[in-house]
Amino acid sequence: MSLARALGIGFLALVLIGMALFIANFASYYNQVTKPVGVRLVNDWPVGIAYEGPPTTALAAWYCIENVNSTNGFSIQLNALLNNGLWVQNAYGTFINDASQMAFLDNIWTKSPTNGSAVFLHANNPLDTMINANCAWLIIALKNGYAYFGYSLDGRSIVWYDSYPANATYITTTLGYTNIVVAGPGNGVEAQLNNALVYLALYYWNGTGWVPAPVTTNANGPLDFVNHAWIYTSGVCSGVVSWPNPANVTQCPPPPNFKP
Repeated sequence: MSLARALGIGFLALVLIGMALFIANFASYYNQVTKPVGVRLVNDWPVGIAYEGPPTTALAAWYCIENVNSTNGFSIQLNALLNNGLWVQNAYGTFINDASQMAFLDNIWTKSPTNGSAVFLHANNPLDTMINANCAWLIIALKNGYAYFGYSLDGRSIVWYDSYPANATYITTTLGYTNIVVAGPGNGVEAQLNNALVYLALYYWNGTGWVPAPVTTNANGPLDFVNHAWIYTSGVCSGVVSWPNPANVTQCPPPPNFKP
């Protein structure tokens, strides 16, 4: 082999190695930007974990409120963006004037064709039905053209409390709008958190059983925010919302025994 050819092969090898390193570094950077995990500080936004799994017909989100001190209330929201553009929400929070009383509530919105803003379609919550559910499951399921909303206090059975003719076939992961988050008390109000420690987890239905969901910290939402909080996730199933200090220990409970 001539010296020139050997040098040419060596140069080509260096180019290929450089390209491989560039691709690897870019992939790492892209994943950190678009699918963040670890600890993140969130200000003036919903704070929680976003679903990054495959299209699904049902989600089961677990939450456990260890401590929340808010001057004006708060909510735990399971949000889902449907493939037809509807955005549906199953939530537990302080949706009445007394910020110490908690209840379940669902909401459905669509997007305005003129300016893209959220247009309210439907909500249901019997305001005289308060419930103490510091730890529970929130469920959204699509069946026969309807979106069903329920909760479970024991992980074994579901209380279905509302349904809506959504005419959608699956739940998407678009832009982090499918998520479970700590958010404001409703009507676009920002929760003013003084202290918080809330554990979150998310499962998706694969047709035969519940699967721990891949998740990130890039939860999105156009309506109810918190003033500030830390969120941590390892990227699988669970996350923890905290204030004033970040936390990095999460809880992913066993999959629920109910079916959607």
